[in-house]
Amino acid sequence: MELRNSIQKLNSLLSKRQSMKRKSTNAQLLDKESKKIYTNFKNFLDKNLIEKHFAVGVSGGPDSLALVYFSKIYSLEKKFCFRGIIIDHGIRADSDLEAKKVKKILLKHDIKTTILKIKISNSKNLHLEARKKRYDKIINFCYKKKIKNILLGHHLDDQIENFYIRLSRGSGLAGLSPIKKNLKMKKINFLRPLLDINKNQLVKIAKKYFNFYVNDPSNHDDKYLRSRLRKLRISLKNEGFDDKKFAKTLDNLNKANVALQFYSDLAIKRFFVINNNHTVISKKLFLEPYEIIFRSISIFLTKDKDYPPRSKGIDYLIDELSHENKKKVTLGGYIFKNGLKSVIVNKEVNKR
Repeated sequence: MELRNSIQKLNSLLSKRQSMKRKSTNAQLLDKESKKIYTNFKNFLDKNLIEKHFAVGVSGGPDSLALVYFSKIYSLEKKFCFRGIIIDHGIRADSDLEAKKVKKILLKHDIKTTILKIKISNSKNLHLEARKKRYDKIINFCYKKKIKNILLGHHLDDQIENFYIRLSRGSGLAGLSPIKKNLKMKKINFLRPLLDINKNQLVKIAKKYFNFYVNDPSNHDDKYLRSRLRKLRISLKNEGFDDKKFAKTLDNLNKANVALQFYSDLAIKRFFVINNNHTVISKKLFLEPYEIIFRSISIFLTKDKDYPPRSKGIDYLIDELSHENKKKVTLGGYIFKNGLKSVIVNKEVNKR
């Protein structure tokens, strides 16, 4: 009954400013596909949402609109409150108008949003810069508003595309493993409840309940690798690479990744002694399987950062420290002083 009442309330909000000729019904809102997705969405939030106040990332694309739709139902059912966050990258000439349009449409459905603006330089890696600045802006907003949880609309297609991109770069198991559904970054929980849903399903939901979504032209621009991969996927599907099989592969990779992570965490407990001013790494670490060594070093280097140094740098570091010498190697803001039985690690001092 709670779910039905929540959907009835949302239905009233969604249809209030619609044409009187169109009448939404419970049957229309409770179609099988939407209800199944919402049930999984609800179960995920029940397990992972730690406070009644949360935020939702809204780009205006079909994935984020489906996410905000389910968030509205959930908030009505649970008597929670949330706020949408719209990032205006300023990349396209009409991005400001686009952000305001999305905000206006959501406000009609009693969904409050905040537009946050960021500036992107003319860098070679546009998407990487946009991603970093977007996350920094979201995290700072959450700090100010004392929000600990934000929902993001990543979906199964994103998972598959990320796999291909990482594969093209020669990533290892950790890189090829799926996006995490629950990831803590700088004390903020990033929750992705739609990772098992393909984009076509979310497009249907956005069209049905909002009759609108933003179509980003860069999604079809062949100068971006992700756009080219989307076209390649069509050919691969014809060869039997369907989404269900891919999801199963990603799940298997994730299980293997979790197992390796478990043993890497054990290695850190066994071989790393972290003091206030320095860290001591036992040379016994370098007798472990290479993947365990690599992950342990990578985890250590990212304890105060979002990302580790490039894998080439870590490979070089491991090679140098594996030998019996007294070399010094600098990486990721740390100085590694090699010894016969241990490695002493100190933070690099910034010279100004």
